[in-house]
Amino acid sequence: LAEAAGGCCPGASHNKFAYNESGQVRIRAGLPIYECNSRCRCGADCPNRVVQKGIRYDLCIFRTGNGRGWGVRTLQRIRKNSFVMEYVGEIITSEEAERRGQVYDRQGATYLFDLDYVEDVYTVDAAHYGNISHFVNHSCDPNLQVYNVFIENLDERLPRIALFATRPIRAGEELTFDYNMHVDPVDAESTRMDSNFGLSAGGLGGSPRARGRIECKCGAVACRKYLF
Repeated sequence: LAEAAGGCCPGASHNKFAYNESGQVRIRAGLPIYECNSRCRCGADCPNRVVQKGIRYDLCIFRTGNGRGWGVRTLQRIRKNSFVMEYVGEIITSEEAERRGQVYDRQGATYLFDLDYVEDVYTVDAAHYGNISHFVNHSCDPNLQVYNVFIENLDERLPRIALFATRPIRAGEELTFDYNMHVDPVDAESTRMDSNFGLSAGGLGGSPRARGRIECKCGAVACRKYLF
């Protein structure tokens, strides 16, 4: 249903249909995406099934040359607003994330992403279980944007974290997102989204200053100089 009115998943959740006919996201960052699920009568070709199909581009892990460790680049051109990958890991409580964060701080790196769409109850930890998103680096001028997605689960405390292209991305270009993303409010619904990704500091309620500031090496013209 192109307008998602009535019984289609976005409409039933009082939200907008997120995609155009090519599967590109057409809503502002901060608004949730509700995809069709196993209870729907539509098939795999339904235009409201995008994130659930997984990664559709050829991606490559590589070693960066400026001290940022491993990174991820695309081997194919990616169109603007296209789904690229999902940030995947263990779902743990915020209390467990705080405990692990203290350990990760001492190791110098962590992969904690707060699921704070409505409240800060759960965190995704990609340190030990995940996918290629584990290796995606931060940038203050990223080419990927985070969206909260709901498919088989409608618990607003447990969104899936999907990364969409903010602009056309060239083949061979590194993929990045902002670890300290703050979404500008669009309306009352979007103000609920304020995702934070923890890398040695931040994202867990602790003060970045108390944990030590981490220098940013993204190289963007508008670099903030520090991750947190």
